[in-house]
Amino acid sequence: MKGIGLVFAGGGGKGSYEIGVWKYLHEMGLDQYVRAVSGTSVGALNAALFVGSSFEVAEELWLNVNSNKILTPKKISDKDVMNWFAANGLSLFTPITAKISKAVSGAIMGTEKIAQSMLTKINGDHMFSREGITEMIYDGINFNLLQTSDIPCYATCVRCDGLEVERFKLNEYTSEDITTLLLASSAIPVIFPNEEFQGNKYCDGGIPVVGDNVPIKPVYDTGVETIIVVHLGRDVVVDTKQFPNARIIEIVPREDLGNAITGTLDFSPEGAAYRIKLGYEDAKKIMQPMMEMIALTVANQKMLKIAQQRNIEFEQKREKLLKREKQIKEEMANDGFDELFAKLTRED
Repeated sequence: MKGIGLVFAGGGGKGSYEIGVWKYLHEMGLDQYVRAVSGTSVGALNAALFVGSSFEVAEELWLNVNSNKILTPKKISDKDVMNWFAANGLSLFTPITAKISKAVSGAIMGTEKIAQSMLTKINGDHMFSREGITEMIYDGINFNLLQTSDIPCYATCVRCDGLEVERFKLNEYTSEDITTLLLASSAIPVIFPNEEFQGNKYCDGGIPVVGDNVPIKPVYDTGVETIIVVHLGRDVVVDTKQFPNARIIEIVPREDLGNAITGTLDFSPEGAAYRIKLGYEDAKKIMQPMMEMIALTVANQKMLKIAQQRNIEFEQKREKLLKREKQIKEEMANDGFDELFAKLTRED
């Protein structure tokens, strides 16, 4: 299978960098040659946008995303607070004192988000809901376009039971299932809740050690000749020996995209704009020499084709002349001209 494969790594808010790479591919017209896409976590979202949307929609979506929408604190109920205190031997608290304690814990610890993190650590629950990312999915993805596309789009998740990596071809599922799988692929433990799908619970596909944050295999298995891998970190190197029949092009950020707080959890418009610009510039720097070589190769092939065509035309004309010469000689022989010609040219 000829064409390009595209792989988007996971990394939360750093994912806007991938939109910058897409921007360069779009400007160069290379996106039309992409035949397979895969991603993990936010990379899965960008992969779904690539197949089920357009660059313009994806860029607009990222530039207008709101951190408060993505990192929506899970609502802390009075019951949650009472359970927390009860778990710590403070069972005398009532619903009334729970309201007070919730307000106090939020004030003492800074914000309700931080107060929620306290409950998270105690109860093994999650800090934020998925309302914001769900809205982002529905605003950006044309599910019908994704489902009917000839370009396979894969999302990587980790099944909580056994911590095994599983990959899902999103094109084959309903809009509800696609949404669930995208949420599952980006369900960072503790930060976001696990997602249940077909009787199993799944979490972020990029979990260190057990996950696959750079899911090349599903794209490689489609048989594409060239695979563009977009990293969101500078410490990951692809073992190209595992993919012997493909040319791997790695696009790595020349600058650090931030840590867990300043990068992964940064969904601010300012952060998105900066990373989109950086992704575009890095893609251009890495791929422009290749583009120039491709252009030169195409030009040479075009000139060779023209030369071959002219040679073919010359041979065709030569063949016609030889055929006509033979025909004239035959006509002359039949009319006795060859004998007359021989007499005229004979030396006495």
